[in-house]
Amino acid sequence: MGNADILYCGEYTGFAGGIERYAYQTALRLRESGCRVDWCGCRSERGEALFRSGFDSVFLAEELRNGTAAYDLVVLHKLPSAPFLKLLRERFGERVVFLAHDHDLYCPRRHYYTPFGRINCRRAYAPARCGICSRITSPRNWRNAGPDRSALLKEFRSLHTAVLSRFMKENLMRNGFREERIHLLPPVIEALPSPRENGDDATLDLLFLGQLIRGKGADLMLKALARLEKIPWRALVAGDGNDRAMLEALARRLGIADRVRFSGWADDPESCFACSDAAVFPSRWQEPFGLAGAEALAHGLPVAAFDTGGVREWLEDGVSGFIVPERDVAALAERLERFYREPALRKRMGKAGMETVRRRFSPERFREAVEHLLEVTAS
Repeated sequence: MGNADILYCGEYTGFAGGIERYAYQTALRLRESGCRVDWCGCRSERGEALFRSGFDSVFLAEELRNGTAAYDLVVLHKLPSAPFLKLLRERFGERVVFLAHDHDLYCPRRHYYTPFGRINCRRAYAPARCGICSRITSPRNWRNAGPDRSALLKEFRSLHTAVLSRFMKENLMRNGFREERIHLLPPVIEALPSPRENGDDATLDLLFLGQLIRGKGADLMLKALARLEKIPWRALVAGDGNDRAMLEALARRLGIADRVRFSGWADDPESCFACSDAAVFPSRWQEPFGLAGAEALAHGLPVAAFDTGGVREWLEDGVSGFIVPERDVAALAERLERFYREPALRKRMGKAGMETVRRRFSPERFREAVEHLLEVTAS
């Protein structure tokens, strides 16, 4: 694998979310192994300079059309458009692998939960039903339903597909993907304990790290925090997004604004881990994996999370943290209180989480998975 030339493709050149963080981190590891890794993107995003440093070369999608570079493997992290997929197939054929980071392929609304009540969906894509579901909410979803969606799904079923979790593998199989063409490609997460800076057990310092959008569930976390009336706590909300103003207003309405700090997008998440005792992962949607939660484990923080999506593939209930039923705010609050009242358990869970990361998400396991992809796409 050491001399392989690999192309990553995605929508953003920069850190829009977990997709780009995964691409950046894994590109660094592949380059350390002697691979050449390029990035082809469509538009700029925050942190572009740092993102570019993770790759040998970065160029726009338009440049790919007239380029002559050959690659041993092409990993599509996010589909900018159907014509772009057609271009990749024409240029690289079987060497194109789609890495399914989200639910966009089989959910025109993209969230994979119902528009009213936000109840998580577990059905396969059906043009009529899913078309109606997407059309009764935002008009921006209208273009995602209809014959083009079915044709695109059919096209993707013909590709080799990679996933970060068994949960996503099951979703793809439910939607007609062939099991033998779905491959597990775990993230690389380095176990780096962050010694608590200026910390003690007098106050529980909690961390939410992620986008401030409804699916990530920061509002549910705030409601859980409002129930912690018997213990001293503080919370850092590190991230940005469309819901920030709403969340700040909610914190004021719940009477906890003086203990919740909204810091904005974190370009240095390590500093957030270093000033926290535990992390909260309150996702409302079905997380395809949940990179931010696993990274908290890697830094020695136990995690309290809702039981959604791929969470159980990195978090062990009662071992490295707590898993509670999805959207059960009362149960989440009770587990957070345990973090405070049982500091020895909290610290033991933090150590167990680091061991989980070392065992499951090492660079060696990732490189083995990439070597497998190189083999199956070359045949």
